[in-house]
Amino acid sequence: MRWTLWLAFVVLCVLSATSWAIPREMSDELPALEQQGIVFGVVGVIALLFAGRRGWSRNSGLAYGRLGAAAVGFFGAPMVVAEYARGSVPAVSRSALFALVPVVVVMVVAAGEAAGREERGARLFLIPALAGLGGLLLLLPLQFSDSTRGWAMLAVVGAAVVLVGLESVWLYRSLRGFGLADAIAVVGLANAVFLLVWSAVREDFVWRGKGLTSVMSIGSLVDLVEVGLIVWLLREMPPVRFAARYLVIPLFTVLESFVLMRPEWTVRMVFGTVLLAAGAGALLFWRAAEEETILSLR
Repeated sequence: MRWTLWLAFVVLCVLSATSWAIPREMSDELPALEQQGIVFGVVGVIALLFAGRRGWSRNSGLAYGRLGAAAVGFFGAPMVVAEYARGSVPAVSRSALFALVPVVVVMVVAAGEAAGREERGARLFLIPALAGLGGLLLLLPLQFSDSTRGWAMLAVVGAAVVLVGLESVWLYRSLRGFGLADAIAVVGLANAVFLLVWSAVREDFVWRGKGLTSVMSIGSLVDLVEVGLIVWLLREMPPVRFAARYLVIPLFTVLESFVLMRPEWTVRMVFGTVLLAAGAGALLFWRAAEEETILSLR
């Protein structure tokens, strides 16, 4: 891969891992889903200004509709699930569940036809994906509710994880048919409409001028950058490698906590960190031997 993609991937993971330290003034003014809807709307409008007319005429309305629906499945729907699972599934447990995304992506890619050189032998990446997941489970203090609603929301979060894995593979194979600015515009506007309409239907929509102007906060600007980077990397980075971010981001967060809190090391912490780092590293850098893959198919 190009060094620019690696740089963008590292920047995205660092921004996501340090999001807890970024001021988010807008969160106090608007509900979370409405806030995200406005951010996506700004992303879509900005990208629309750079979108080329030839790109819009080259693709049919149905193609844009499919792209918008897939983008909502990747971004908007998991945000809605996370918001309504907040009281039943703790944030730490949700993070652990989303570490299953690499496993889902590997299984989806392996089940389909190899669309490119990077995707051959995808089954070999299942072991690193499971190893990274196991390492994260050793590090995180998982908590689950014993109530019926808690288990129901846990199942819904699991369905969202599967949806994200499926859509990430589909988007990688579909985004290449669109210009980058066109794709970001569709992704931004589709998710803005979905999140704002959802907020209005759920009667969580609040119209506050001060809240709208606070979209220029540092936290919101970081969100704008993250959305653009994610769409670009979804388009350019093979899905198995890009899915490694669900392990890299928790790894960065864990390392940050070690530096700031300086806990006493235990065997479980060491083993979990090593497994998490090894799994993420293998997904990013390991190249499956194509010769072995070809021989295994004969």
